[in-house]
Amino acid sequence: MTEMRKALLIVAALSLCIALDAQTAAILNIHSDPASAAMGGAGVALSTDAYAIENNIAAAALSPSRLAVAAGYGMWQPKGTDSKILSAQGFYRLGGKLAVALQYRNAAYPEYTVVSSDGRVKGSFTPAEMTAGLGVAYRIADGLAAGVNLRMLSSSLADDAKATAFGADIALKYDKNALQAALAVCNIGTKLNYGSVSTSLPGCVKAGAAYSMAGFTLGGEADVLFSGAFAAGAGAQYTIMDIVSLRAGYHFGKSYYVPASHVSLGAGVQWKGIKLDFAYLTASETLAGTMFFSLGYAF
Repeated sequence: MTEMRKALLIVAALSLCIALDAQTAAILNIHSDPASAAMGGAGVALSTDAYAIENNIAAAALSPSRLAVAAGYGMWQPKGTDSKILSAQGFYRLGGKLAVALQYRNAAYPEYTVVSSDGRVKGSFTPAEMTAGLGVAYRIADGLAAGVNLRMLSSSLADDAKATAFGADIALKYDKNALQAALAVCNIGTKLNYGSVSTSLPGCVKAGAAYSMAGFTLGGEADVLFSGAFAAGAGAQYTIMDIVSLRAGYHFGKSYYVPASHVSLGAGVQWKGIKLDFAYLTASETLAGTMFFSLGYAF
């Protein structure tokens, strides 16, 4: 790889809001679930049904729903990188204790011009990342469950800078008497080897709790990345007649490692199993205007 190509690789990586000397796989740090995104990203302890495989796979075994599926669309940093994220995920409970979940997510990042070592324009390239995952959750006891995700990640930063990695999440969740608590170790796996650059997955430990009463749910989460970075989020949800949900939250984080600090707002509507959710991020130089939408069904 020429010096020019190496430079292009670094520019492409930075456009994904990551640091090559730290960690990559930006899609693994992005919440595609509008409900948890609207509550400051504090999703590890929330009841998020179809998005359990993304937030906490153990929640699938404790859900009152037997089946939950959802498809989502996101516009990430529309005033900056203007990336597009598509997702489809869900779970099915087999009996009273076991649940199996599937997930697919794809992120398309901004196209950039490819320039040869002598300065000639050779064309363009659109960086992208894709994840596909399988999760299994099991209810250990009343209100307590554990789960494991296995995930494949494909990352493409340039024609000659592509990599594949495999990772796993291990999670626990407690949900009883209006209290929810969770602990998860996420993104344990192999490195992404682009040829000239090799980087780790954004491994982290997540801990969170949520409490619900009289239509209100308050939740919080703290994340410690293996790189040494720290992130946290907190949010609130108010549900009216089990139909309309209003959400707001705040997320603290540092760019290039986890999503930057921002305020989040959102809403959801559910009727006869059909769910429509929306989230909007603001009060951030890099994330302002970011939006997520999802349409789901559960029974």
